Amino acid sequence: MHLFRTNSRVRELSYQKLLNQRIDELELRPADRLRECLIQLRRELKQKHIAYFPKFYFGDEPWGCIDRTGSIEIPFFLANTALRRLAERYYFSYTKVEIMMVLRHETGHAINYAYKLWRRDDWKVTFGDFRKRYPQIYNFDPYSKDFVRYLHHIGNPHYAQKHPDEDFAETFAVWLDPLSKWKWNYRNWDGALEKLRSIDRYFRIERIADRRPLKVRYDETSSYRTIDASVAEYFEIERKVDQRLKEYTQDLKEIFSGIGLRTRRFIRADRFIQNYGEYLEEELVTWIAKADRRDIRKYLRELQTICALNNLRVHPDRSTEKLIELVIVSTYHVLKRLRRIR
Repeated sequence: MHLFRTNSRVRELSYQKLLNQRIDELELRPADRLRECLIQLRRELKQKHIAYFPKFYFGDEPWGCIDRTGSIEIPFFLANTALRRLAERYYFSYTKVEIMMVLRHETGHAINYAYKLWRRDDWKVTFGDFRKRYPQIYNFDPYSKDFVRYLHHIGNPHYAQKHPDEDFAETFAVWLDPLSKWKWNYRNWDGALEKLRSIDRYFRIERIADRRPLKVRYDETSSYRTIDASVAEYFEIERKVDQRLKEYTQDLKEIFSGIGLRTRRFIRADRFIQNYGEYLEEELVTWIAKADRRDIRKYLRELQTICALNNLRVHPDRSTEKLIELVIVSTYHVLKRLRRIR
């Protein structure tokens, strides 16, 4: 039972750490569900004789491929399970199937730009004028069989009819999807089927993407590094932040060194607190009247966990100095805690 309480507390501290982190300071890499999707996408492209793989980066919402570049923006909150679950609870959710659908669509844009397909005469005949004004609101024919329907099924109705560029991306996504069965499902849609056959001819017969393009422009203007809000602020859940733990973390970061100082000369701050646990406990019990040793030990364990989660470190030559600082700060926090309880 004690172990359960400990694990629950660690989870809560991890959650609080995430809420208080500034988004522009997060170190994000594709993980979990998103990583699986990107691996699957690369496999699908390879099977279709496409050597090019776009440059994906994390940004603010929404999804998008910057015009005429190979850069595809993925919402930062899809990077890993912790952020994704937070978004699902307080903001917006994507299933794995939906992520794959959007990845295929945006990849269609990137490949169109990378190989400059929109300049081809046959592309213009099939899909239209790429330079046509891009509308925010567009008219569509709900009965038209000249356009495929892909993102249509996850909240973007008749999206292929918005613009020739979107028509190509939607058609490419259907063609790329191994489960689309496009030859059968679009057998009675003459216009849409002709577009699918055009894409099949480009990549399967002509093999125009067998090699990577020589020159592709990239742009990460909307990177998550430009978001100067905390995770809690972004999702508008500041009420979920434990202000007491936030204060502990800020003070510990002032006492100990941050993640950048990861050398053999520095030791882990959580181990430092553990090694000097008895000394710290005696000091706090001595300085704080009516302090309960069990509460002091619980408080010190909490500090250890916060240090571990934030990868805080200390130089052994400054041990005495840091112990004094830690006693002063801890005395303040424990007294404040006791006053609140009373």
